Amino acid sequence: MIEDLTAIADGMDALLPLFRDGGRMSGLILPTEHCATFKALAIEAKSIIDGELGHANDYSMNLIHAVNSGAGGFIGGPSYASVQEASEIVRAAIRGIQRKRTKPLPSSPGAKPYVDHARIVALQNIGASRWDFARLVELCREINIAAANRCHMSTAMLLRTILNHVPPVLGFATFAEVASNYGGPKTNKSFKGNMQRLEGSLRNIADMHLHSPIRPREDVPTAVQVDFTADLDVLLGEVIRVAKSAEA
Repeated sequence: MIEDLTAIADGMDALLPLFRDGGRMSGLILPTEHCATFKALAIEAKSIIDGELGHANDYSMNLIHAVNSGAGGFIGGPSYASVQEASEIVRAAIRGIQRKRTKPLPSSPGAKPYVDHARIVALQNIGASRWDFARLVELCREINIAAANRCHMSTAMLLRTILNHVPPVLGFATFAEVASNYGGPKTNKSFKGNMQRLEGSLRNIADMHLHSPIRPREDVPTAVQVDFTADLDVLLGEVIRVAKSAEA
């Protein structure tokens, strides 16, 4: 959705050079054939923003106001200022959605998120790096949602995805190599123990739920079965440490 809204804002900006001088009385006007494009972009943006932030949010309300505050709004074609303002409102909505996504989820008293919010913030704050951590941040965010909503099979599958995603940061192509070789044979034994539990127990559990065909009787996982929070925290801590060391 972020990508879609960015494309819409870019599309609005692309309309600005298309305005023409309508003379002293009319000022800058957008040719009729492009007015429909602006209307479609604005409606599409409002729909996406409403879906992410709920109806009657500030961004959607101000977007419609910006559109209608031009020369006649949709009826007479938008003004240059209204198109410019609408683009900036869409970009502001993008930032609002991003802030919402990074906030820790509310949970019941005493409940802890699967991935500590401090780890997510640390990943987001890594500066210039050869690695883009946006997908890893999103995986951590989604695993918190899955765990909080007792989606245990989804939790296991997301964990497996993280294992497949991070090995290059630690200098290996696969997580099996990380579990077996990270730090050499005589160092980081404790870290290796955590990683071997992830590579062995977690991967087997996740593969079972990913690949098992339907059976006459099924058993669904519990939170206990997919509780690898400590091992995952150790892994994320090392990924952050290595990335920050490279940054320095």
